Amino acid sequence: MTNKTIEYPKLRYIEVIPAGVEGERIICLRDPQNLSDKILAVSIETLRILSLFDGTKTVRDIQSLCMERFGELILSDEIESLIKQLDEALFLESENFRDYKIRLESGFRESGTREPSHAGLSYPGDPKELERWFQAFFSKAEESRPHAEAHGKLRGLISPHIDYGRGGVSYALAYRELLRENEADTFIIFGTSHYAEVENPFILTRKNFMTPLGEAETDRNIIEKLETACGWDLYEGEISHRTEHSIEFQVAFLQHIMNGKKKFRIVPILCNSFYRLVREGRSPAEDEMISGFLEAAAGIVRDMGDNIFIIAGADMAHVGLKFGDKEPVNDLTLGKIKERDMLSLSFGEKMDSEGFYRSVEEEKDWRKVCGLSPIYATLAAIDAERGKLLDYGQALEPDTGSVVSYASMGFYI
Repeated sequence: MTNKTIEYPKLRYIEVIPAGVEGERIICLRDPQNLSDKILAVSIETLRILSLFDGTKTVRDIQSLCMERFGELILSDEIESLIKQLDEALFLESENFRDYKIRLESGFRESGTREPSHAGLSYPGDPKELERWFQAFFSKAEESRPHAEAHGKLRGLISPHIDYGRGGVSYALAYRELLRENEADTFIIFGTSHYAEVENPFILTRKNFMTPLGEAETDRNIIEKLETACGWDLYEGEISHRTEHSIEFQVAFLQHIMNGKKKFRIVPILCNSFYRLVREGRSPAEDEMISGFLEAAAGIVRDMGDNIFIIAGADMAHVGLKFGDKEPVNDLTLGKIKERDMLSLSFGEKMDSEGFYRSVEEEKDWRKVCGLSPIYATLAAIDAERGKLLDYGQALEPDTGSVVSYASMGFYI
């Protein structure tokens, strides 16, 4: 822990979660990257002060602006105490945080496996309890939608990556398709990279993935082929894999349905945001790094045929106060989100990656579709003829006036 004074405090990207304690409204601060495991509860008044922690203002500047904007006199000792508390929680861009991150990245590079980051938090860490969860999801899926006839030979899936508690049945409606006859023993998993701090479009890791159900081995042969074809650093930002859940949740479901019946390998690929392209009105096909990578992936998929399978761990819209919108969602908003989601997913059913992308780009991604890049990558790389929507849902959060939508889809020949 450094004792140096932070002259210009700068808040890292921190998630702000409204909450209530004994009828009083408070704000919980947490690190969405899970580099810090701390959660700080602050008042709405304190949140106003934090809005001034942008790295350009001294304590004296912050005092002056609090008086000017909010009509409040804040003592310098109070601000310095807040700075110390935030720095100890690793919520500030500081020497303390940078030193911690260097140690963390070094440890991750040296480890042979990617340990589960959400076991015991988003889902049970006990394997027997987790198996019971999965069995319940499949039972509920069968009750709500009895298994229909096969839609063809399955070559890939879109599965949610929302937490199991809200999306478990939708996961099951996707993964039960894999319970039919399937010859694949290698699974490319395109996951959303929510918080990567690098610009390269795809981030790989060679590390095997651990979950409470065991160890999933990576297919290093395919990874090496991608390395050779692309010629750029596919591992820049690899630390993002450490706490990203979008692949971890798919691996655990795969382990459950395989249940020791077949040995399989994974190719874990985090897909970075396409926001820059959306803002510029450009297609991913116009980006040489994206198109080159996906052409290489498509070539591998064609060569391996029935032995390979693609999964997109992807959600759809993120709208409301929790996601930076000025107004809470209402019935009208939810209807509009569903209409636009269905339009986007219809392009998925037609295997039209460009149409899917443009359905988001033309609205400048007001829905904040975090699955844009992994779904696009899946449509571009998969060897399939048609898609079939298996499920769609909206997880409403009344407390935050927000919603996350998600879907399951199968791809067939």
